[in-house]
Amino acid sequence: MMMDSREFDVAATEVILHEHTNILMPMTLVAQQVGLSCSHLRRKFKQSFGVTPTDYHAAIRLDRAAMLLIYTRKSIMEVALECGYQDHAAFSRVFRRHFGSSPRGYRESMRMEIATNGLVRDDATPVNVVEHDEEYFLVMRSFGDDKNSEESLRQMLLAMCPQHAKESIVESVCFYYDDPNITPSHRMRKDVGYRMTRRATWNPPLPLRWVTVPAGRSMTATISSEKEREQCFKHMAIRWAQEHNEQIRVDHSRVIYHEGMRDAGMKSLELRVPLD
Repeated sequence: MMMDSREFDVAATEVILHEHTNILMPMTLVAQQVGLSCSHLRRKFKQSFGVTPTDYHAAIRLDRAAMLLIYTRKSIMEVALECGYQDHAAFSRVFRRHFGSSPRGYRESMRMEIATNGLVRDDATPVNVVEHDEEYFLVMRSFGDDKNSEESLRQMLLAMCPQHAKESIVESVCFYYDDPNITPSHRMRKDVGYRMTRRATWNPPLPLRWVTVPAGRSMTATISSEKEREQCFKHMAIRWAQEHNEQIRVDHSRVIYHEGMRDAGMKSLELRVPLD
């Protein structure tokens, strides 16, 4: 999806919906936040995404539920509550309609598929656990069918930044939110941007935005290419976490680009997955 200035309100709408997958989000409130009428927002959003904002929000809440079922040990009711469903039966009914399987059956079949397809290997990259302070990131949203490269998105971001914000840049980063086995390719989302030394008082226009990762613990692994990310994530979330009695958070998984290491001819990509 090629975003220009006339479409920023649509991208902003998607970001708002993504940030509220734990509740039912009134579209009147969303429309108010992006400065459009409900009917205008519905029409513009459907032109870009092929579905209404309400249907899109329902889909990404269920995508999140699927991620939690596969990669955590949370109960089905805990997953339902985390995705904005207050009733176990209602959640199961909607989930089955969307994925063609009950939440429990889906969890079992997807974990079996991952195991039998060798996506979690014994010789996977070593995993470490680190503690980190609160971190700040300035990012721009990209979608699965976006024709812009990560580098061009970062250039767009920089063009919109005041100088004092640019002076806070530490390193490049990319946040990943979806699983290609769950989410259709055209809806895959990532946030491209930079880790910053501090969160400036400047409030960027959506779809640029600040992402704050709270202080905590994360699993880390060094990978040599983007192609390794999915397999490494599965190893960390399923095998390593299970063996060490840990559990991931499905938010804020990110790849950090250590440019200095890359310049020295070393592996330069670090995958970080937050722990619950």
